[in-house]
Amino acid sequence: MKKWITDRPYLVTSAIFLVIIVFGWLFLYWQEEDYAFVLLLYLIVTLGIRMDDISRKIGGVTGRQPAGSEDKETIISRLNDIQTNLVNLNATLKLLAKNKCKEDPESTKNQ
Repeated sequence: MKKWITDRPYLVTSAIFLVIIVFGWLFLYWQEEDYAFVLLLYLIVTLGIRMDDISRKIGGVTGRQPAGSEDKETIISRLNDIQTNLVNLNATLKLLAKNKCKEDPESTKNQ
């Protein structure tokens, strides 16, 4: 049952929200604003499920790995990648700051 639910998260979420909407319509006499709010919540939850799915695909395995499960070369290569990305980001930010100063020199004097 759990595997079935995890394989179909959108179907389960939609069914839950449909039950909530029907309950609100029959017993709570909801107005248009209530349905709009439930729709907004549904979209937020669906977006969260999608983002979780994407992060699982990007990150690989889920859950914490036991300590020492990765070899030193993998960790060092990841740290080198992070350092390279930080250097590129820093260079880009400096370039953007320089362009901003050229465009609007008055705003930097006031700050």
